[in-house]
Amino acid sequence: MDGKALEFIILTDTHFLPRGETMYGLDPRASLDAAISVINRDHPGVDFVVILGDLTDAGERAAYENLAESVSALNVPSVLMMGNHDKRAAFREFFPYADDDGSGFVQALRVLPQASVLTLDTLDEADTHIGDGVLCPRRLAFLETSLRNAPKDRPLLLLQHHHSGKVGLRSMDRYNVRNAEEQLAVFESARRQPDYMFHGHIHRPIFGLWHGIPYHIQRGINHQVGFDLDTEDKIPGSLEAPDFALVRVNSEGVAIHHRQFLYAGPSYWLHDKDAVSGRFDG
Repeated sequence: MDGKALEFIILTDTHFLPRGETMYGLDPRASLDAAISVINRDHPGVDFVVILGDLTDAGERAAYENLAESVSALNVPSVLMMGNHDKRAAFREFFPYADDDGSGFVQALRVLPQASVLTLDTLDEADTHIGDGVLCPRRLAFLETSLRNAPKDRPLLLLQHHHSGKVGLRSMDRYNVRNAEEQLAVFESARRQPDYMFHGHIHRPIFGLWHGIPYHIQRGINHQVGFDLDTEDKIPGSLEAPDFALVRVNSEGVAIHHRQFLYAGPSYWLHDKDAVSGRFDG
């Protein structure tokens, strides 16, 4: 593995609207602009930034135009993925150089010195808004080819909007990859499974194992799904502070650091006597 660590940032569920519109009292553009400002200022050396899907809320051209204006401020490359709220045709109008697997799906395998990064398109355009994901035969074939082509001497990271298994939030566990058993069968057929999986969609920070594969679910950047393990017939909401995650891959493994980029509270040294007493400078 190359001596330099691979570093990239993931954020998700931007749910962009046409310029000036708000959702739950918030402007999604303001949240992403704030994240990009912090990334440009404090993380200028990252290799790329990934937005894990649900780029817009309803797939309108004006929303993608608004998103393109915001993303253009990034000083590092961006990788944009599809979620169940997205529309590929409108997306490509404003992001013509986005990933294309040759069949029109927004997905790719990136073989890097430190890791292979596989982005998978789980959007089912026949079942949008609040919908589950799907891996059709062409996408399953792409997945298997990518698994076979990914070098075995470095980690394989799989990024997809929808989670493949259930996570214990009954309101959201209805909307995972509905043919996840076929995805598992591809892992078995290729004799390769991801070393780590990354998801959006659920709007909550969740970490676990799915059939032995570690997964990370990233908190949404605009609004959140509330912490409610019991309700099934409606989705609870909350306006918790958003964050992004810095993923670092080196010879020792994979580390994921969360950052609440809108935090405006004090910053201090833990052993400073004034700080211990609750007195902060500034």
